[in-house]
Amino acid sequence: MIGLIPNLYAAFSALNHLPPRNPAQAARPQAIGIDQCPAPREIQSKPYTDPDLPAPYGEGYQYTATANGKTWTGQTAATQDDYLDPEYELKAEAINERNGQIHCDYGGKRLIKNGEVADPYLRLTPLK
Repeated sequence: MIGLIPNLYAAFSALNHLPPRNPAQAARPQAIGIDQCPAPREIQSKPYTDPDLPAPYGEGYQYTATANGKTWTGQTAATQDDYLDPEYELKAEAINERNGQIHCDYGGKRLIKNGEVADPYLRLTPLK
């Protein structure tokens, strides 16, 4: 037991003698949180047709938003449904970062209309 006391003393003593970190080293990257995603009320939509895809695959909606100092954009294809319609109850479900690019993923209420299933899914990405 006596041997343990000098070892603890040496460890704490060594910690106290480390050079102080400068502010640049102390700053850590800010964690991304779902609160950084635009709220559905901040998103606008307009019909969109992709000229490189044949109808109906290229028909959908273009979505844009300005939030947290960024302009966000996304689009859907092969759908006539605007997921901003209140019946879809669109909400941010996840935020992630891949290859330095942030993505906000939205989902909502699944609807069946005229035998067709609509599962709302939208991904917004900030413009660079």
